[in-house]
Amino acid sequence: MEGLDLHAEDILLHILNMIILFVMLRQLLYKPVRRFMQVRSAHLKESLDEAAQAQAQAKELRAEYEGRIAAAEDVARERALEITSAANDSAKRMTESAAAESATLLAKAQSAAKAERDGALQGLQGEVAELAIGIAEQILRREVRYADSAAIAQRFFEAQGGGDV
Repeated sequence: MEGLDLHAEDILLHILNMIILFVMLRQLLYKPVRRFMQVRSAHLKESLDEAAQAQAQAKELRAEYEGRIAAAEDVARERALEITSAANDSAKRMTESAAAESATLLAKAQSAAKAERDGALQGLQGEVAELAIGIAEQILRREVRYADSAAIAQRFFEAQGGGDV
């Protein structure tokens, strides 16, 4: 080993330097990096826990809001049924009112028609009486008084069930 000039002192010095370097690197780099990694790991774990809590809270809120939406839909459905029922009741009342009004109008129309018919019959009876008197005058060719003929016609219509002429 001619070219290696290794001395025990040099080897010991190198070993001592390596130990000092190892201790210094451990103190200066390893421990701070390890502390940094532990802090970061704790921070990350804390963030994950907070995220899990936030997610659980979000699920609870979602369930609560879905419940509220379902309740609102139920209320809306009930309100729609109430409105429909009220509309049906109103339509029924309107139909009944219209039926009653139409019955009243029909009764009035029938009464007016009867009164008009009675008036027309009386007018026709008078005209028929005048025509009959005129025909009788021409047939008899004698002097006939109007009052006598009107009385005869009146008795005739009364016998037939009519009224005054």
